[in-house]
Amino acid sequence: MIIGLTGKSCAGKDTVAALLPEDRFSVIDVDGLGHEALEANHEKLRKAFGSSIFRDDGTVDRKVLGPIVFADAEKLETLNSITHPWMKEETLRKAKEVEGNGKIAVINAALLESMGFVEYCDMIILVIAPYGIREERALTRDGMTKEKFHDRAMAQKDIGLSLLESGRNVITIVNDSDEATISRQVSFLCAKI
Repeated sequence: MIIGLTGKSCAGKDTVAALLPEDRFSVIDVDGLGHEALEANHEKLRKAFGSSIFRDDGTVDRKVLGPIVFADAEKLETLNSITHPWMKEETLRKAKEVEGNGKIAVINAALLESMGFVEYCDMIILVIAPYGIREERALTRDGMTKEKFHDRAMAQKDIGLSLLESGRNVITIVNDSDEATISRQVSFLCAKI
């Protein structure tokens, strides 16, 4: 079984992922693979965005690249066209490996829909939280400015919109309270799977 786990920035996808019992579920962090995809595609990135996005040690500086792409839809599309094919292939390879080991693969991806993962999922978990709560998390936890969070939120405004029409079983988890509340929702969900 493959489960998709998605939601907008700072909605709580990683919190839900961390609450899934490791003896039954194996989480594939697509954002983490995104970091690997950046390192695997240096030449394409240099050609598209220049040398300013690289640190002195040659690695991609995501704090420089992020504001560039989240403020410009065309640049975000360019980045996605470089990284997404690599990430999708690697994610699906890992999901098959997890299933082969008798566990449930969980694809943790904000861009579950746009990257084309929905068709591979037996079930989708959509984590939601109000804009104000997500913004507060971004400011306090991630040290992001309101402007940067707004740009990111606008780039992700379509997340979750196509899921209800996907034909997949979509479970919504509301993360607008404390950890005990979200933990209860996850425990209830796990009991049903």
